[in-house]
Amino acid sequence: MYTVEIDGIKTSVPPGSTILDAAKKAGIWIPTLCYHPAIQSHATCRICMVELDRGDWKQLVTACNYPVRKDIKVSVNSKKASEVRKGVMELLMARVPDCKEIMELAKKMGVKDTPYPTVTESQRNCILCGMCIRICEEVIGKSAISFAGRGVERSVASPFRLASEDCIGCGACAVICPVGTIKLRLHEDTKEIEISPFKTKVKLLYCNNCGEKMISVPLNEKILKNIRINKDDLLELLRLCPKCRREKAASKLLVKAKP
Repeated sequence: MYTVEIDGIKTSVPPGSTILDAAKKAGIWIPTLCYHPAIQSHATCRICMVELDRGDWKQLVTACNYPVRKDIKVSVNSKKASEVRKGVMELLMARVPDCKEIMELAKKMGVKDTPYPTVTESQRNCILCGMCIRICEEVIGKSAISFAGRGVERSVASPFRLASEDCIGCGACAVICPVGTIKLRLHEDTKEIEISPFKTKVKLLYCNNCGEKMISVPLNEKILKNIRINKDDLLELLRLCPKCRREKAASKLLVKAKP
C-alpha cells in the first residue's frame, strides 16, 4: 500500500491506483469529464489537473491516469492547479457554450464565463474527449466512429460521414458521452433506433410477449454469437423484455459466456 497525501489529508491505496482513486477514497472532489471506469483513461480533457510535490520541484499531472508507484504528496487546490483547471474550463465553455453539463460543472468549479470567442454552431456540440470512440473499440469491439478532420474542423464521425455498417446500435457511445452530444432517437414508424448525429439506423427488437422495445437486432445477433445455448427455450427468452423474462421464471436457465 502507498500513502497519498492530498491537501493535507492522507489515505492509503494499493499499487495500480491513480491519484483520482486516492482522492475518491479520501472524499476529495476532483473535476472530471473524459474519465469513466469502463474504459482506459487517456486524460484528454485535462480538467483533472493537480499539482504533484516532488520535493525540490512541483509538476502538474492529470489525476485520472497518473499511477501511484510510491508515497506522494498532491495539491488539488494550489494556485497553479486551480488556474490551469480554470483555463481548461474556459476553453471548454467557448467550445460548447450551450452545453448544460459543462455550465453546471463550470459553476461547481467557480468559473463564471469565458474570455474566448465561441466556435461556430456546426462545431459547438462536442468537446472531442474521444470517450465514445474508445468505448466502441475497447468495450464493444467495433470501430463504428473515429476522429475526422484536423484543427477547428476536427470532429467525431462515422466513415465518410455516412451511416456506419459496423454500428450495432448498442447505444454505448450515447451512454458514456459526458456532455450529451450523442442521442438515441427512436423511429416508431420504421421500428428503428438512430444513433445521432452519426445518422446510423438499425432495426429494433421487440418483446414477443408484450411488444416492449428491447435492443437492436445487430446487438441481439452479437449476443447470440457470444454465448453457449444450454437450454432450448433460451431463444424464446431472448425475444422477451427483462420484465416478461422474469415472469417466465428464467432462473432455471444457465447461460455460460464463451471465454
